Amino acid sequence: MGDELIIGGSGSFAVGTDELFACAEQLRELAREMSTLGSDLAVIDSLVAGWQLRSAAVPASASDADAGIQRARVVVAEVELQSRVMDSAIQAAASGYGFAEHFVGRMIHEFTGQFGAMLARFSPVLLLATLAGTAVVGIAGGLLIEKANAPATGPNRPNRSPLSTSRPGRPGESAPSSWFREHNEIITNPLTVDLVRIASQASGDVVAGALGVPPQLTSLLGGAGVVIGSTAVMRAGATLGFLKETPVTLADSHPQAVSGGPNGFAERLSRVPDTAATDGAQVVIEKYSTPGEADRFEVYIAGTVTFSPTADSEPFDMTSNMANAAGFGGGSYASVAAAMELAGIDESSPVQFTGYSQGGGTAARLAASGDYNTQGLATFGGPTGQVRIPEGFPAVIVEHTDDIVPALGGEQVNNHAVLVERAVFAGREVPADYAVPAHHYEYYEETARLMDVARSDDVTSARSRLDSFGSGATSVTSTAYQFERVPQK
Repeated sequence: MGDELIIGGSGSFAVGTDELFACAEQLRELAREMSTLGSDLAVIDSLVAGWQLRSAAVPASASDADAGIQRARVVVAEVELQSRVMDSAIQAAASGYGFAEHFVGRMIHEFTGQFGAMLARFSPVLLLATLAGTAVVGIAGGLLIEKANAPATGPNRPNRSPLSTSRPGRPGESAPSSWFREHNEIITNPLTVDLVRIASQASGDVVAGALGVPPQLTSLLGGAGVVIGSTAVMRAGATLGFLKETPVTLADSHPQAVSGGPNGFAERLSRVPDTAATDGAQVVIEKYSTPGEADRFEVYIAGTVTFSPTADSEPFDMTSNMANAAGFGGGSYASVAAAMELAGIDESSPVQFTGYSQGGGTAARLAASGDYNTQGLATFGGPTGQVRIPEGFPAVIVEHTDDIVPALGGEQVNNHAVLVERAVFAGREVPADYAVPAHHYEYYEETARLMDVARSDDVTSARSRLDSFGSGATSVTSTAYQFERVPQK
């Protein structure tokens, strides 16, 4: 169903529902309780032996009590054993399912990648046609989405996502834009999402094959597949005058009211800036100060503001999306890095990152850069799959299995992170209001609320560690930053 959370990662291949892992934890707790109770009964039973009771000629009730303790010890031991067996069975089933899913996915990715590389190796013309076609389709698709999802008039908080619209069939809407939105169930189909993930993962193999890289080396590319493919698409787009990166500059900054650090995933996500409500600000940085301690910082990063492939004034655009996927600093990355410098964050400052959509991908890139003292990371709907996030701090990656945006990042390689998945429209109708509904902010907001009441250890532990980051601060400030691209002549 649409309210079921699938939990994975945390250093293993185990994958299961929140309810399943909560049940396993209850079984472990029951086993611990039975072990303690068994030890207590053993101590009591050892105080007076049966032969001592008989030699002392005690009443029959005392002998009955001793026999009752013996029976209780047997029952307790059996309950403990069965609890541990059932817990192990659940863990084995979850690990087996996760391993099988990972193995099958890996085989599919390798097969499609090698097949594409083989075709490109024997027909480089195919590569050129593919790259040109991808660039044209991506550019046209971005423009169509932007046109189809132009903000409606009036306040509408869920419109923070550019992949949305509040009114179907608006006057003046083009036929392709209308069709794209009215048939969004195709985009929302998990099969489509899987195909997009496979294509993104295999794109680099196709490029490598066309460049003559031996097949033996192609399989070693790993996460470079998405990087190489995105770089090639950017080069192809640049020849058409699109997807060209530019420097960025600060346009405005202003303080915001804040009472303390976030409490829970829903509140954490709510602090990601909505550019329509923050006068265009794409980055919000909270500073936690405590006497005698180093200042700590929470960085919140907005999603894509425009899907235009032309680098105009907005740095949180399609060009930055592609640059982040290619692995180098796009306009959004440069904006956040500049905001952090203005906020006083250096390489030693403890910092946590939270981002939605493109902001999630940017947050992952910042955490993976090694340039900052990252203490935590939470991403919602970001294309983070091939961004290798370091270990050593709580990392939570939230993806909807019917959302194509995370799939653009390729196969998820961060098995040490807590991966939370949800099929938003399982068992319910796909709304016609949105072009890419499963990516819409309000549905990730629903998921965050479900995470706040989740019972699995992985989720509750990560939440506790992330929330504790800002605790104890005597002073908390929040500043919003807006950046613009510098026009290139």
